[in-house]
Amino acid sequence: MKEDQPSMPDAEYRDEVLLPIGEVSSITGVNAVTLRAWQRRFGLVIPERTPKGHRLYTAENIKEIHEINAWLAKGVAISKVKPLLLSAAKSLPLEATQTEVTDIWTEQIAALTAALLAFNQNKLHQILDEAIGLYPFHLVKDKLLNPWLSHIDSLLVERLDAELVTAWLKSELLSRTGGRFVLAGQAPTARVVVITLCRNTQLSANAIRTNTLFSLILLLELAALRVSVIDLGEQVIGNLALLNGRLKVDALLVIPDASHSGSEQAEILDTLKQMAFPCCVIGPFAPMYTSLSTFAMPSVAALIDSVSPKSQASTRHQTVNLQQGV
Repeated sequence: MKEDQPSMPDAEYRDEVLLPIGEVSSITGVNAVTLRAWQRRFGLVIPERTPKGHRLYTAENIKEIHEINAWLAKGVAISKVKPLLLSAAKSLPLEATQTEVTDIWTEQIAALTAALLAFNQNKLHQILDEAIGLYPFHLVKDKLLNPWLSHIDSLLVERLDAELVTAWLKSELLSRTGGRFVLAGQAPTARVVVITLCRNTQLSANAIRTNTLFSLILLLELAALRVSVIDLGEQVIGNLALLNGRLKVDALLVIPDASHSGSEQAEILDTLKQMAFPCCVIGPFAPMYTSLSTFAMPSVAALIDSVSPKSQASTRHQTVNLQQGV
């Protein structure tokens, strides 16, 4: 398949299913920026082109994306996927790919940690740009961001500069989350409000940092999902009820702290039940509170998918056969 596909007359498009890049992103979980990078840098997933140059993807393109995602999930670097798709090398031993991915992500985690502790802004963003630009976000989250920030959380426990490092990291990561879908010329998939619950009593610095690091990953994920976010920061439980009817949002994400009492949990539960929009309790301490389990979600992506506009749900339904690589 050649890099530059000839354009086809508009009439020819009416006889087969051809999807624009935005719909393909929704189906496959690979955003438009990443799809373009795969095409430009590695000659992967070459779409058809309209006479005006717009990308349109075939069922075969979507099947190829699913195959690429499968190799990436096994640990193959994106730069090494094309030979596997073009040859009979699909019998590559799983042990080899697992060793490769361990080396890839371990190296990235070490480099990010070094950049963080040196307050090296350019290096930090260079690594993140490369990872987020070339890999589906769910893979970056599971293989890079979660392990890295878990490592940072443990590393900072005994450091005198823990608060300073956390504050610098928060500033840098928040700079990556503002208005990204607007700049990309795309409408937000949903609008959500995020609140971190706090108590009147003082939490330990370690618990505060753990929640802070989690919230940073959450905001990065919401940005990747093209979600418009109202981040209200830390709020006492009583302020939750004051939100009802005052914000036009699709969902509320609540991050509890590490030590809510039984009465506080009951207050949170009663308040969330009265909300006019879907609510989700998430975060590192959320599993501790079984009384709030009715407001748990399997993933942030699942929540956003459930509250997105009906038109998007209709599009996904109409293209369910393509989700299976048919």
